[in-house]
Amino acid sequence: MAVTETVVYALHLLFAGLWTGSVLFATATLPGVAGSLPASARDSFVGTLRNVSRGSSAVLLLSGGYMLTLAGYTDGGTLTGTGRGHLVLTMVVLWLALAGLTEVAAGKLEDGEDATSILYGASVVAVLLLLDAGALAGGAF
Repeated sequence: MAVTETVVYALHLLFAGLWTGSVLFATATLPGVAGSLPASARDSFVGTLRNVSRGSSAVLLLSGGYMLTLAGYTDGGTLTGTGRGHLVLTMVVLWLALAGLTEVAAGKLEDGEDATSILYGASVVAVLLLLDAGALAGGAF
C-alpha cells in the first residue's frame, strides 16, 4: 500500500471516529445538562459539534471518494451490483442522515430547544455507520 493510500485510510478512520464519537458524547451528556448550561457554554458546545460535523463530513466525502476509486467501485456495476457496493451506498445514505440530524440538533440546541430525540436518532445512525464500516472492513459480503 502506498503512503498516499495509507494517509487517506487513516484520515478517513480518524474523522469517522471523531464524528461518531462527538455525536455519541453529545447524546450522552447534553440531555441531562442542557437546561442548566449557561448560554455561552451551550453555544460553545454546539459550535464545536457543528465544526466537527462539517469538517468530518468534508474529509469523509473526499477521502471516501478517493477510496472508491482505489477499491475499483467505479467499474461498471460494482457499486450497484455487489453486496460490498450496497454497503458503500448504505454508508453514503447514513452519512447524509448523520450530517442532517447533527445540523438539526445543533440548530435546536442553539435556540435553547430540546434536541434529545434528534440526538438519539443521530446516535443510532452513528452506530449503524460504524457497523456498516465494520462489515466492509471485515469482508462480510
